[in-house]
Amino acid sequence: MARSLGLKRATDARQAFLRGLRARPEDERQAIAVREQGRLDELEARIRARDAAQPEKLQRRLEALGVLREGLE
Repeated sequence: MARSLGLKRATDARQAFLRGLRARPEDERQAIAVREQGRLDELEARIRARDAAQPEKLQRRLEALGVLREGLE
């Protein structure tokens, strides 16, 4: 996704998303954040199902997911 936006890293794309989010009016920002939280919830369910047998990998991915959630608060 980052490359399709002309960015080198996924973290750059995430930062651009968060900057854009902060630039939106409050009501729109809340709606976008709710939608993104839903997307992250779905991602968490897939991670838990896929990595349940590998606790270290599961924990590492859930921690990374937590970082993604932080910017939406």
